[in-house]
Amino acid sequence: MDYVKVHNKRIAIDKNILYLESFNIKKISEIKRLKRLSNLRELYLEKNKIAEIERFDHLVNLKKLHLEANNIIEIKGLDFLVNIIELELRGNQIVTIKGLYKLNNLKRLDLSMNRISKIEGLENLTNLEFLDLSHNQIIEIDGLEGLENLKILDLSNNPISEVKGLKNLNNLSQLTLNETKIPQKPNLDYLPKLENVYYRPL
Repeated sequence: MDYVKVHNKRIAIDKNILYLESFNIKKISEIKRLKRLSNLRELYLEKNKIAEIERFDHLVNLKKLHLEANNIIEIKGLDFLVNIIELELRGNQIVTIKGLYKLNNLKRLDLSMNRISKIEGLENLTNLEFLDLSHNQIIEIDGLEGLENLKILDLSNNPISEVKGLKNLNNLSQLTLNETKIPQKPNLDYLPKLENVYYRPL
């Protein structure tokens, strides 16, 4: 069975999945032997102290990457993860959405509980089905025009005051707008597949 070493502790890899939650990791380079795992499919690094995403160019077969509850400020180093379908970055310190333009197989993206003020850098994510941008500092709904396969969108707990920028989201089935500055529940009849709109004002 393959393994990695973290702080001299040997961690086994089961079925190409590696769990390293709450290991007090500050740098991904602290995970010894990680570069050998070219067949790794899922990597879970939540609840560590990672501040910078170092290059993942050796993990070309990675499908799922979880980096929730770290100290990440900037999204970078992910260009080679061309097969990734799930990226979880909830609960970091991210200010700007960038570094995702090559991840066009991505289906699930969670950027909730960060410090993002503008929706941008998502233009190439045409296969995205789930997007969580809740608990940020977003003022305006913009930059979603290319997400033609998006089904679930959460914009809760942002200082958004107007609903716009959704017209191309013809596959959207669920929209969450709780705790925003939108004065009343919007009329979104122009979205043909929309089934559920969750709206709870401030």
